[in-house]
Amino acid sequence: MLEISRLIAEVKEKDDVRILPGDPAFALVTLNQLTLEALANRLSEAVRAGIVEFNQTVQKTKARAGAALAQQLKASVVVLRQEIQKDIDAARLNAAEAVRLIDRAHKRNLVICCGLLLVSALLAIFGAGVWVGAHGLK
Repeated sequence: MLEISRLIAEVKEKDDVRILPGDPAFALVTLNQLTLEALANRLSEAVRAGIVEFNQTVQKTKARAGAALAQQLKASVVVLRQEIQKDIDAARLNAAEAVRLIDRAHKRNLVICCGLLLVSALLAIFGAGVWVGAHGLK
């Protein structure tokens, strides 16, 4: 509560009016004070309720944002998996083509080697036949 002696001194100093402790003016001051306290209490409760509502709204917003983020993340993962699968398929095709080219090159070398061996063998047989024919008929 207010200090009555201080109020009496302030009114005397500022307004040059003498008020006694039982003066009805103090009843008005007390009524004003009680009214202001009640108003302050109601305002305080309204602010507390507003803060609680604000916190609830923040929580709901966080939940919605989390759900939206999770949905976007799932969609991104699906797209990423598809892109990775495309890369794997492309790499598989490139590897198959490389194996085919290497196989063809090895087969070509094998054919060339076998052909050279066959020609060498035929030349050796022909040379041996010529030698036998030239030396064997004498």
